[in-house]
Amino acid sequence: MSPIHRVGLTIAGIAAAVTVAGAFVVQGYVAAQQAQTQATAAATAEAAATTLPTQIVYIKPAPTPVAQATPAPVQQPPVIHVVVPGFGDDGGRDGGSDH
Repeated sequence: MSPIHRVGLTIAGIAAAVTVAGAFVVQGYVAAQQAQTQATAAATAEAAATTLPTQIVYIKPAPTPVAQATPAPVQQPPVIHVVVPGFGDDGGRDGGSDH
């Protein structure tokens, strides 16, 4: 690489570094200005809010709920027992008949 190229590359690197640093400086300056503007606006709004007269507003309370009757107890459905005669051998319990 020739010396002229090295000088050009060095100057380009320095220019890039200065550009990035300048962008950071400008960004910080803009952010500081915005913060200062917001703080000033908040202080102005707070001062304006404290000078307003206080108003007292009365609100009618909610009516008391009406007591409701207790629900009827849940009735159980009737139980139905069904006896079904069995089929087949009953083990000798058929009233004394012999096979």
